[in-house]
Amino acid sequence: MVSPLTTTFIQSTILNAIANILAQIIDHHRKSKSTFTPNLPALLQFITYGIIIVPPNFIWQRYLERRYPGFLFRGASSSPSTTNNNNNNFSPPSRTSTPNGTTKRGGPGPGIGEIYISIPDPTSTVLLKEKKTPHNFLPAQQHRRTRGGWYNFLMKFLLDQTVGSVGNIVLFIVLINLLKGVGVGGVWGLVVEDFKPIMIARLKYRPIVSLLMYTVVPVDRRVVFGSACGVIWGVYLSLYAVV
Repeated sequence: MVSPLTTTFIQSTILNAIANILAQIIDHHRKSKSTFTPNLPALLQFITYGIIIVPPNFIWQRYLERRYPGFLFRGASSSPSTTNNNNNNFSPPSRTSTPNGTTKRGGPGPGIGEIYISIPDPTSTVLLKEKKTPHNFLPAQQHRRTRGGWYNFLMKFLLDQTVGSVGNIVLFIVLINLLKGVGVGGVWGLVVEDFKPIMIARLKYRPIVSLLMYTVVPVDRRVVFGSACGVIWGVYLSLYAVV
């Protein structure tokens, strides 16, 4: 059985390769009318970058789903009515009383000619625990346990647009330039110089991708879905990388 991470590796690599080849074709026809020849070093650099970023993005999407589970319009935790029904089905221990005043716990039913009356047993520890249960959770705690839907969607959406975007852009600039042979000092200068325009370009498409990811796409397919939607984005990044 192929793991979700392995599937993501394969699919993302194929999509990144397609994006880079498209970028090379666009760049070639923009600069020259001669026959197109693929730039294999540039292709391998971009594929290597894509392979490196798959695990952190895979882990990031799983973290977001674990921290803020569920899809839009669907709660993250079990329905409170289920808990209420379970509580309603609780039957406290009882003891039986006979006409002569003796009591009996459990055991066989009444004999011939005997009448038993079942009454709740006030000394039962189970009954006492059941009475105390509603006081263990404050209203605010119950709200946090059942909170989902819009709240979880907005948290995932905002974190993906901020923390996720910043991390991915910095990783891209650093990795692609290191793979091209740029020194560490030069890489930091490129991060400072190129971060803003790439962030602005990312914000033009990523919100739509995130909206779809956090409403209909399963967590193990989100990296691949992002790569599929980001073929155009991959072309942009490949052009940045000077294919």
